[in-house]
Amino acid sequence: MQRITSEHVNHYLEHGYAIVPDFLNESELAEAREEIRTTLPGWVEFCDDPTAPKPTNSQHNFLPGQGATRFPYTGNMLNHISMHPDLVEFARARAGGNEVFCEQANLNVKCMDHPRDQDQAMHCDFGNHSLAYPPDLPEYWQTAYIVYFTDVDEDHAPTAVCSWQHYPESLRWPAMYKREDRPALYDNEVKATVPAGGLLMYSMRTFHRGTPFLADVGRIVEFITYAPAAWKWLGITGWSVEAIRPAFRGWIESATPEERELLGFPPPGHSYWTDETREGVSARYPGMDMSPYLD
Repeated sequence: MQRITSEHVNHYLEHGYAIVPDFLNESELAEAREEIRTTLPGWVEFCDDPTAPKPTNSQHNFLPGQGATRFPYTGNMLNHISMHPDLVEFARARAGGNEVFCEQANLNVKCMDHPRDQDQAMHCDFGNHSLAYPPDLPEYWQTAYIVYFTDVDEDHAPTAVCSWQHYPESLRWPAMYKREDRPALYDNEVKATVPAGGLLMYSMRTFHRGTPFLADVGRIVEFITYAPAAWKWLGITGWSVEAIRPAFRGWIESATPEERELLGFPPPGHSYWTDETREGVSARYPGMDMSPYLD
């Protein structure tokens, strides 16, 4: 069963974003939350019940995209969600059917009075996802996702998005507007309030912003972004820096060739593969099945 339906696709194409309230099934959500309990102690409990103790690391946050909050994670479900076939398929379709790579996958936690508890300005994300500019062309299309592991209502700093209908001009520059500079973006924003397991999809050409917490509560999400694989100026993350992490090496060894490709790994049949490179990769990742790379 397709989780991203034609209705979601049509809404995205018309407005630049779409909300899928029930993207994860019950078992996926439960398993992912158990992995988060290990990775980020106390956060699931506090987000579910704000009378529970606030995590002692709430002011430091396990910096997003570093260490324990950066793909690959401890356990299998968070990794599976990052590479979820429906996310890949949707991103590939937006990119004109071209191959895509996962340019970002990191957990993000915050709560009231957290350093990132901010009333952000409306902005597009391409500032730190591209060295260039995001044209309205599929071959350069980047798709951003936020997956929610805890409920998010008006109190929980929901991401606010503004439909393309309210900025029909083609040029997305400036890429950021304060409220006083372009109040219509704020007057027409929609706050993505979703239950745990929900999904927000948007583009590098979509104005959106983080909103502040209205109560002493917290939230846990994962940011995932895909981009066309052909262009080296796209992407927020350089995965090679992670290759020395034991968790990353373990994931490389257990992943499928298709999953490795989503991070930029050479595919089977590529000219990269020679006797020398097969020997070297096998030595670096001794638990990796090298048979797909023999021909």
